[in-house]
This record gives sequence, structure tokens and C-alpha cells, in this order.
Amino acid sequence: MNTIEQLLLSAVPPVLIAAWTLAAVSCREVPSVSRIPIEFGLGPETKGAPQLVSLERLAAQDFSVSAWYTPEGGVFGTGSARYVTNHRFGTMDEINYAVWQGITRSGGKAADPVYYPLDGTLSYFCYAPYREDVGGHSDIHVEDAPESAVTARLPHYLAGSPLICFTPRPVPGDQIDFIAAAPLIDIDRSSDAVPLDFTGHLTASVQFWFRYSGTLDPTEGVMVSRIVLRDVIGSEYLYFKEEDGVFSPAWCSTVSPEDGGPEMPLSSYTLSAEASDLIIDSPYLDPSAFKYVNNTINGRLYLLPQTLPAEASLDITYVIKDKDSNVRLEENTVSVPLAGTADWQQGKVVKYSIVIAVADRKDVSVSVALTDWEEAGNSHPGQELMY
Repeated sequence: MNTIEQLLLSAVPPVLIAAWTLAAVSCREVPSVSRIPIEFGLGPETKGAPQLVSLERLAAQDFSVSAWYTPEGGVFGTGSARYVTNHRFGTMDEINYAVWQGITRSGGKAADPVYYPLDGTLSYFCYAPYREDVGGHSDIHVEDAPESAVTARLPHYLAGSPLICFTPRPVPGDQIDFIAAAPLIDIDRSSDAVPLDFTGHLTASVQFWFRYSGTLDPTEGVMVSRIVLRDVIGSEYLYFKEEDGVFSPAWCSTVSPEDGGPEMPLSSYTLSAEASDLIIDSPYLDPSAFKYVNNTINGRLYLLPQTLPAEASLDITYVIKDKDSNVRLEENTVSVPLAGTADWQQGKVVKYSIVIAVADRKDVSVSVALTDWEEAGNSHPGQELMY
């Protein structure tokens, strides 16, 4: 918790804040703190979903708020100062879900409000779900004083705003539906809840659907036992931009978070029936209908939007079993290059439809389609934060 944040306690009357966190504004007059807590809320509907449904999902996950202070008469920019960094916000009212304030979860949930300054404005940058540790070892890494050599290469970068490096965790079951709100710039002190839009998915949901072609013996069945998605972009900067007066979060796949260079870091992700990433109930494929094989609690993939690198590929391992005895009769692994196939777009479902030709054990065909990421047909809605 930084110097300003430590002073924003519920029992403290308006005080003179002792220090800035940015040297660039250290000579300016510091703000006094009001008694009005910062609160956030949502509008009456979220992407057409009823408010209560949307708020319940948001309430299930705390989110992070960082705020920058701009003195009276100014506008947000590089001269603004950090006011609070990575403060945890959540709801204390899990019946009405009306507002979100600062909270703590040390030994249980308790209020930990942040108060407006008496003058000037605040600009907010928020992501979810909240991470206490936003250092280099977290899947969410916040850079609140990014290097100008990096930000100069980000199209329409909003000067003075933070960067968020997001790295989907290597184990699919640990991945999150990472989201960030559109930044709120130069917000005046108010007793009303500030509307915050957390409705847009920022990752791509990658799905694998299989069927087989050809003929098996009546007692035989074919099932997918392992899928390895190799050498896709595994870490990107999310930054905040201003374009034509509109503020929004955006990804950058041309500046590496590792070294600032053009070569993006690559990662691989493994789904297996052994780890319960792939379906194990009724796992045998059908010749006439596709089956969504990673439609499990552990198997949903939340990966970065990207044009697939030249190295990207898909390794598919399938087994043919005797269905009566469950004895494995045969196992085959096929590798399929993915470079040149459809880009993974933000907020879309990337649906791979794969046909295994059992007559020629090494032959598979792959097609890919992008569809809207909606709740319909999702049997695990609790995993996804908002729609």
C-alpha cells in the first residue's frame, strides 16, 4: 500500500497528504481528503443481460482499482499523480449488489474504503479478477510507471496510464476470464456510484470439437486423450488508449513484455483426459456429430488475441479402445500446423472442428470458425466473470 493509500482510512478526517508518488508533481500542492468514499456501480443492463445476473457474476470476483489525481483545472496526463494503486474493490451487499467500495479480505471481508480528494479529479484504471501480487510472478503484472520507449510504440496510447502485462497460466484449469474496464478519465468527486463497464471479454475462448469418419468395429470407440497447443503468443501488454475521444483497453502483440522487442514470448498449453481437462463422461466420439471435448471445469482456455505465429501447431493424441473392457487397442498422435489459420480475436470463441479419419490412422482434417462469446450453450457459466 503506498503513502497516499495508507492515509485513506475511514476514521481519518480530511488531512493533508504528505507525499506524492511521482517526482514530476512533487512541487505541487497536495490534496486534502474528503469524507466521500469512492464507489462504483453498473448500469441497468449489461450486454442485454438482466442487471442482477450480471451483478451477481461481478460480485463473485473482486476487482482492482488504480487511480491518478489531477489538480483542479488540469487534465489527466503524465503530470498526474498516482493516488491509489491496485486497491481491492468488492461489494459488502451481496443481496442487492448496488455498489462496490474498497474492501480487504484479511481474515474475512471488511470495508477498506478509499476517499475522494476535496479538489481536482481522479482517473480510474480497473481490471478483474483482483490480484494481490501484481509483480513479475503473477499472471497479471501492473506497470504503473511504464518506460517511454515502450509506450511510444503503442498505437494511440493514453499518456500517463499504466500497462498491464497478462500471461495466461500454463495449467488450463488455473486460467481466468481476464477483463478490464474502459478507463474513466477526470472524474469529479461525487456521492453517486461511478458506472464501470466490465462487460467485454478481452481474451479468446478456444474450443476443440471432434468427430470421426470411417468405420470401427461395433465394440470399438475412439476418444481424444490429449491435446497440446504449441507455440502461441503467451504474454502481451494490455494498455489504455484514446482514439477519437473514446477511451478503451487494447492489446499489443508487437512489443514483447519480456524485453520490449518485436519477438513475442511463446507458450504451450496441454489438455488431457488424465488431468480431467477433457471430457471423461461419454468420451467416445460420434461419426455424425461433433463433440466439444474440452467443455470441462478444467479445460476451458482463455488465451490471448493474436495472429498465430509460424511455429504454432496442434498435437492431437487419440486412442481406440474396446468399449466393453476399456482396454486400449491403439494410440496415435497427429501434429497439425496452425500458422495461416484464422486469427484469435478478442471476445470471440475460436472453435476448432476436427475430424479423425480412423481408416487412415494419421489423417485428420481441421477447420476453424469464430463465433460470438455468449452464455448460450455454456454449461459452466460460473467460470466466466461477465457477458
